[in-house]
Amino acid sequence: MNKKLTPRYIIIALILAWAIYALWPSVQYQMLSEDKIEEMKEKGTFNSLESKVIKQGLDLKGGMYIVLEVDLPTLVTNLAINKDGKFNRTLDDVKSQMDIPEADFFDIFTIASSKHELRLARYYHEYGSSVNEIVAGLSEEADDAINRVLEILRNRVDQFGVSEPTIQKQGSHRIVVELAGIQDPERARALLQSTALLEFYIVKNAELTNELLIRIDKILKGNTELEDITEDETKSTDSKTEEDMPVSDDKTVSVSELFGESDTEDDTSSAIVDQRLFEERPFSSLLRTYAGNIGVPEKNVYAVKKILDMPEIKTKLTSGNGIFLFSDEAESLTDVDGREEKIFSLYHLEKDPEITGGVIEEAKERLGSQVGGASGQPVVLLSMNSDGAKQWARVTGANVGRRVAIVLDKKVHMAPNIREKITRGGTQIEGFENMNEAKDIAIVLRAGALPAPVNIIEERIVGPSLGADSIRRGTLSVLVGLGLVLIFMLVYYKASGTIADFALIWNILLVLAVLASLQATLTLPGIAALILTVGMSIDANVIIFERIREELRKGKTAKAAIDGGYNRALTTIIDANITTVIAALVLYQFGTGPIRGFATVLFWGIIISMFTAIFVTRTIFNSFAKRKGFQRLSI
Repeated sequence: MNKKLTPRYIIIALILAWAIYALWPSVQYQMLSEDKIEEMKEKGTFNSLESKVIKQGLDLKGGMYIVLEVDLPTLVTNLAINKDGKFNRTLDDVKSQMDIPEADFFDIFTIASSKHELRLARYYHEYGSSVNEIVAGLSEEADDAINRVLEILRNRVDQFGVSEPTIQKQGSHRIVVELAGIQDPERARALLQSTALLEFYIVKNAELTNELLIRIDKILKGNTELEDITEDETKSTDSKTEEDMPVSDDKTVSVSELFGESDTEDDTSSAIVDQRLFEERPFSSLLRTYAGNIGVPEKNVYAVKKILDMPEIKTKLTSGNGIFLFSDEAESLTDVDGREEKIFSLYHLEKDPEITGGVIEEAKERLGSQVGGASGQPVVLLSMNSDGAKQWARVTGANVGRRVAIVLDKKVHMAPNIREKITRGGTQIEGFENMNEAKDIAIVLRAGALPAPVNIIEERIVGPSLGADSIRRGTLSVLVGLGLVLIFMLVYYKASGTIADFALIWNILLVLAVLASLQATLTLPGIAALILTVGMSIDANVIIFERIREELRKGKTAKAAIDGGYNRALTTIIDANITTVIAALVLYQFGTGPIRGFATVLFWGIIISMFTAIFVTRTIFNSFAKRKGFQRLSI
């Protein structure tokens, strides 16, 4: 091996190893059977694998593409006071112009108000006195409404169980929702257009929860259906020798520990499962405790949900007038070995909610006042209507010292303690890390009811068979195109064509590896860009090889012809590819959906093709040229 080429060999080897590492999960995923997928879900390893594979877009996997439009005229009408005939005529005029593509509602509303001589201050005096102030205030209300709708939809879609959904704003008042792989369009429509459900539950006391866990463990003890859930974990435990085991049994979880007092509030040293504990307490062994809550490691969530869905467990929960609900997000905790683990909270709540979100009139994020105990800290202030104030006073008065869970779409967002009876329908939620977190919770709390009607204005359904056909045809086109190019290069450029073919295969592998690493979604336009990359990648080699042929015709040696060919072709290749890269960046910046997918694959395809054509192939040529006796180049 030539020492001057050693750094090049190392770079190529490292990149190849990275590509194999990035693509291996996708290869594993394609080889999984349905039974194996179900088994991995039970063990909590499927989500980890699925997050690393190349994702398929809506046009490949099938599903629904829906465009929702927030009815801003209705929102503005609901915000107005003292409405009259002139106001209604103005809004009718605005609605008639909203069919224009890319129409801006507030520009049209401002012009229409001037045209009809509408004094906006008469209807929106709380937003200001001038037209600009009022329009700015209404625009903020509209943005807030869009954010609230987005939060509702994300919660609903998460509950629906769609893998990798796409929910994003389009323009000022539209939302695009892509649900890949969905099989129930009617349920999806109802899901997207329904109002989100905000509820307040009282958290059951520790003694009742402790007793329930003991009863669940007794029901499950000896159940052979649960053996697969902990198969991997028990194997790893059994394989340890006595010397490997800790002196104390700190990593096992007892039921009493789940709710008992602990000197270390943030203790996270409990094991995910222990074989001996699992035999005695099958359900409790899947849990752990931290900060006074029941914790469920992310990889155990599927198994815990499966147990809670068992008929005999549901019956026990019903008889105890309680339900179990998970937190909406996981917290990252570090165990004693320094490993990071994500933990969901599991809450045992009263069966029926005390209050629903319909009574909340407003939720605003603020900095705590000097009087309260959260001075200068981010808080969320809630205000309720008269009925809600009465209910809230009753609930808080009867449950001082207990916790109340704030639940949106059956997910617990937080569970603060009730300090005192609240009689005026207002309350303050504390404990946020920063103002952004308080703002997000305020949006969640305001999301109990849609602020304006949401209409489906466009809907496309892509059947799984069409998606499968697209994958099959796209794969065939790539293979046919690749095969023809490989054969052409081999016939026309002989041994040098083999080097170009090697670089071309490298190019495709690296592009797919980049897509997997970026967690990008492969679509039909992406496949088209991949095919285009094949042609452009080989085009660079053609330019280089023709330059080398010219150098050979001038009578230069093979080594000199290689150096001259690459040096002369370099400028041309860079100029041609840079212009394409710029075009890809412009498409990505200003395009949406499929256009962005095409631009992403094209961009990385061009960058990688330059690397393989200029760096990889030249390294191979130089390796041959450095050999003793090298005189003739097969090209």
